[in-house]
Amino acid sequence: MEDLITLVHAYATARAGAERHRALLECLVDDNDGFFMTKIAEYELASTTYHAQLMTAYDELTRTNVRAIADERLPVCTWQKGVVEARGVLPDATRSVRIRYTPGQAIAAGAALIACAALADRDTDGTLTPLLPPFPINDLGLDSTAAGPSTKDTES
Repeated sequence: MEDLITLVHAYATARAGAERHRALLECLVDDNDGFFMTKIAEYELASTTYHAQLMTAYDELTRTNVRAIADERLPVCTWQKGVVEARGVLPDATRSVRIRYTPGQAIAAGAALIACAALADRDTDGTLTPLLPPFPINDLGLDSTAAGPSTKDTES
């Protein structure tokens, strides 16, 4: 984190230097020796370099996986209109994690979670499987009536 703060400071200093020299150049009638243009170019190059380093460091920081557990007090909430928020917390309770979904995304995520929970529960002989059996239970082409009566034997 210290490196990130150092990069932010270096980037801000370089941007400020370029802007300061650009403002000074605008106030001058002439810059015959090109001093200010050279300084502006130096600061612009430095700011571009620091910006790239800063974005790389930020990307590396945010790409790490966070392993959180569901918040026991409020795992899902709708604080904002049109937003469903799933909430978690790190196992040591040092940081909260939130995922914000649109209503459509929340429905899709919820359906996927239910399906995965049913499969995981079935594989571990849990208690959820009798409530949510996998669908379809049988092959619909044989003698299951899950999709309605079979017309296989009635055709002539």
